[in-house]
Amino acid sequence: PETTVMIGDTTYDIEMGLAAGTRAIGVSWGYHAPANLLAIGAEAVADSPAHLGDLLDG
Repeated sequence: PETTVMIGDTTYDIEMGLAAGTRAIGVSWGYHAPANLLAIGAEAVADSPAHLGDLLDG
């Protein structure tokens, strides 16, 4: 789990990733608002696929 990243667009996705012991990153182009993803524990929210790539590389 330490090298796994859960990427999701709902708070449920973020909760599942965190419960599994992985990093959790949200995406802004899905169902739940970025503020909600961050509030539930996402370490970041990507605004575009390119931004997601940057978050995964960093």
